[in-house]
Amino acid sequence: GLPFMAIMINLMLVTISVCLVFAPGSHPALAQDATPSMAAFGFGEAKMVGRIESDGLVECSGLEPSMLDGDLLWAVNDSGHGPFLYAMGLDGRDRGRVRVAGAKNQDWEGLDTFVWQGRPMILIADVGDNHQRHERHTLYVVEEPGPGQDRLRRSGTVEVAWRIDFSYPDGNLDAEGVAVDTAAGEVLILTKRAEPPLLFVVPLAATVAGSCVTARRLGNVERIPPPSIQDRQHIFGAFYSQPTALDLSPDGHKMVVLTYQHAYLFSRTPGDSWASAVRERPALIRLPPPHEGRLLRQREAICFSPDGMSLLVTSEGDHAGIFALRAR
Repeated sequence: GLPFMAIMINLMLVTISVCLVFAPGSHPALAQDATPSMAAFGFGEAKMVGRIESDGLVECSGLEPSMLDGDLLWAVNDSGHGPFLYAMGLDGRDRGRVRVAGAKNQDWEGLDTFVWQGRPMILIADVGDNHQRHERHTLYVVEEPGPGQDRLRRSGTVEVAWRIDFSYPDGNLDAEGVAVDTAAGEVLILTKRAEPPLLFVVPLAATVAGSCVTARRLGNVERIPPPSIQDRQHIFGAFYSQPTALDLSPDGHKMVVLTYQHAYLFSRTPGDSWASAVRERPALIRLPPPHEGRLLRQREAICFSPDGMSLLVTSEGDHAGIFALRAR
């Protein structure tokens, strides 16, 4: 009957396609190079779960879950704002802020939370450099304030536990992606404006006052596709492929890279390095088009949930939306 014929026709079409792709002289790996995997890592559609309530958090450039409170997120503003960590609920409800004593917000563009030697820590990445003028950058590490501490409401202070001052080996670079690899004792840094983006690493160890470590280059991230002709028709569409945030899954096996358009998921197996993982084709994680609506227009922060089963994304802008993508 008709259903059977339809099935046979589909099978024939698939067979022809496979033969064309793997015909002698063809290069399937090269043919797939420009496009990320369409089989995203089981993440569902992005759904808004809240909005940033704080009137002070207007240029959110980093977002991470608390290591102490399952209903708490930490966030930072980028350049032009004070050295504050902002606390909020998973729905964006304002939970206060805390000043990082002795730190300067030259251009805070990344954030990560992690446990180090039994202590819950927060790393703040002062790595932004839009005009690539700065030779040195700083990573501040603070111990996470305990949940319910009054100093959040009083805008109290937290001390810097240690800082890491670093430079790049071959000139000044702008970066917005940062993630702590606790197993390796390193910090990953992903550049934004270099083409292709470059992945660097520095030790998760304090630098001696006045000294500076040189970041080690792990490799190029070449598998994020460039903006399409259609993308370039939108305002700022030419920048859609620039990385704006980075995070590692709690098990350390996955790396999510956020761009101004979509997110991309790189995976590694135990024993593999991130240098080799970022050479592979990532899975595409679709996000709402940036030109549709203002609540996620300038997306610059992404993080895994503590169980690794969800992603949270937010944007710069007043009272930006917080969107969740749940693993399915």
